[in-house]
Amino acid sequence: MELTHLDEEGRARMVDVSSKPVTARRAVAEGKVVMDPRILDLLREGKVAKGDVLTVAKVAGVMAAKRTADIVPLCHPLSLSEVDLSFALLDGGTIEIRSTVKANERTGVEMEALVAVSAAALTVYDMCKAASKRITITGIRLLEKEGGRSGHFIASEGIKGEVVAVNISEKKEVPKRNVREGYLKEGWGLEGDAHAGEWERQISLFPLEAMALVPEEVRKEMTEEEYSENLTIQGIPLEELRVGRRLRIGEALVEILQIGKGKLEGRGRPWIVSREGRFGRVLEGGKVKVGDEVELLG
Repeated sequence: MELTHLDEEGRARMVDVSSKPVTARRAVAEGKVVMDPRILDLLREGKVAKGDVLTVAKVAGVMAAKRTADIVPLCHPLSLSEVDLSFALLDGGTIEIRSTVKANERTGVEMEALVAVSAAALTVYDMCKAASKRITITGIRLLEKEGGRSGHFIASEGIKGEVVAVNISEKKEVPKRNVREGYLKEGWGLEGDAHAGEWERQISLFPLEAMALVPEEVRKEMTEEEYSENLTIQGIPLEELRVGRRLRIGEALVEILQIGKGKLEGRGRPWIVSREGRFGRVLEGGKVKVGDEVELLG
């Protein structure tokens, strides 16, 4: 692994790309703006005081992509052939922004795609901040890139995590305990758990990465039982644990059908399980235990 923007003495440098061939380059990036759903309703209805939010945000993204070298110090000025942005308004108050940038150049356009998303997200914030200052920009990342010596990159490929805990509760409304191993029954859930059954939330997952979203003062007061679901996992980015994704967990196959419980619960749980827990069904049964691999299948 090498940092190309550092010279032999560890000083910053612009990479010399003069010997590289000109090839077709493409990059796709995404980001999210999370707000009170009522603000999103105002945006849908065209009632935001500053005007057409998404049109202005799109223009901002295009302009920023073209000026990336002026924003990120060691980027090369590039001649872009296309910059496009799209916006998806999701339930729960989230705007998902996606950018696609193309060029025929000696170096890639990943930074241009990321800058486009960032500028568009900041513009949404600026135009909506009069309604609330608690708008959050999150999940800015590269989804895909093509061209160049490093080849084709897709963010969701090759991601693997592991099982940290296997938890059950024999009765509902009782904290789960770590039994370290269990059996996921097809169309049912984790055997022995009171929440298993023929319904849409047969199995529950909690990704430890979600703990980063919990305020420190809340996290200090929490016990493991407050965020234990059937399976505690780690190693897979939250952005990849989307509805419709399938996970090979030990011997079993699980499909995510729901994110969050659709309601907020008291104490520390509003920050995590209520919003970031994953719920789904068991497509193929099998044994699962602490240390088993969790593989993202798509």
